[in-house]
Amino acid sequence: MLLSTVVFSILAVWSHWNLFSNGVSALGFNFTLFWLGFALIIYFTDSSYCIRQDWVWLCPIFLIGLSYGLYENPWLKLISLILLPVVSSIFCAYSHLCNRGALVWNRRLLSVIGSRVISPFGATGKACVALGKTGRMLSSGTGRGLFVRVLTGVLILIPLSFLVVFLLASADEQFAGYVAQGLDALLDAVSWSVVVKLCAAAFLSIALLSIAIGWSGVLAYTESVESRVIDGLVAGIVLGGLLVIYISFLLLQIDHLVIQALPENYREAEHLVKSGFWQLLFLAVLNTLLFFIVYRKTGNAAQWVLRLFIVISSLLMVSAAWKVWLYSYTFGLSYEKYFACYTAVFALGVLIYLVTASFSGYRKNVVKTIAFAALWGYGAATVTPVEKVIFYANLHFAEQDDTRITLDQLNQLSIDILPDVDKAMTTRLASESESIWHWQRWRENQIVWYCNRKWYEMNLSAMRACA
Repeated sequence: MLLSTVVFSILAVWSHWNLFSNGVSALGFNFTLFWLGFALIIYFTDSSYCIRQDWVWLCPIFLIGLSYGLYENPWLKLISLILLPVVSSIFCAYSHLCNRGALVWNRRLLSVIGSRVISPFGATGKACVALGKTGRMLSSGTGRGLFVRVLTGVLILIPLSFLVVFLLASADEQFAGYVAQGLDALLDAVSWSVVVKLCAAAFLSIALLSIAIGWSGVLAYTESVESRVIDGLVAGIVLGGLLVIYISFLLLQIDHLVIQALPENYREAEHLVKSGFWQLLFLAVLNTLLFFIVYRKTGNAAQWVLRLFIVISSLLMVSAAWKVWLYSYTFGLSYEKYFACYTAVFALGVLIYLVTASFSGYRKNVVKTIAFAALWGYGAATVTPVEKVIFYANLHFAEQDDTRITLDQLNQLSIDILPDVDKAMTTRLASESESIWHWQRWRENQIVWYCNRKWYEMNLSAMRACA
């Protein structure tokens, strides 16, 4: 297993090296295979992971890793590059909790999971010792004694040779010239990129083994029986005061919550939608946090105020979601607008769930349910042809009389839509674009940028477009 990790690290470094020059465009089949290999290393280091029991959590993580081999989606690639290590570490910690299905997700449990997430930093020493054992295994056998003696002699010879050559070169200028020429020839013969890659592979091997060791073993956690009780009068005053503010806002804005059209000026429309969306989304997050604090920790009166509080918040999110949709319909769909709609709908679903949870006869595992829904929501989004959805949605919107869409803005999309552009080049694109020349140049740039990559940096969408 240790030797396999070393070989895997070398292959991973070589296949991902262009990440430093080409960015996330260098991630394709190689990154999907990397996460598959990483999962095998984790599992074979500690086979106590309950895959059958936790498959509903593992599947969306698998979808996120698989997405690199399916579509280009540059925007999602960058987000997943950061998100994958986080969700994987949380899953590995969660999978080692005893009786995890019955545990209530709260601040104390999340802190225990967080301590397991950072545990690989303390396992670096064990990983180095394990790699040292691998080196001794490679030198074992009939030729072990000869190998050790030769290696010992070379290690002693190298520093002594440098010392002797330095002293002789300082005593004779001609010899110093020969030494300089020899060093230049030696340095030119050495492939420093290979040396750097081997060093990176060594660090990656240590990192992978540290993670595998640090995340292994049963995670001890004792659930607290006592539930903190909050003063119902204090909670009622806080929630009631905020509720009065929300209701006042709704009464003042009743004619503007669901508007029929955006302002003619693009900047005004953009400010109206974006500022309103982020402010209301922040309020939704704040309301959710207040729900966690007050949920089933006060009397019935405060709980009813909490329900009204969440219902009013849902009305505000409906208004935000409608404005984002109207903005996308009027000016065209993009990555930003697509996921703004996605987020608004998800936030609205969370608020609806909170209302139903408040009427439940028993305490629901609210944090766990929301985390599960968010993970599956993002995992499903990563394997969706987002750019194709954006492309065809804008084609349809552009044909409507009440939209102001410029299809040339879709030039910012990647090679995922190249076959679709070829199909619509002489028909719908030709009639709706300002100049078809921009699309022809875009097509040439996509082929140059994406189709010259290594096979392991490709994905199914790019291979289909470059065929």
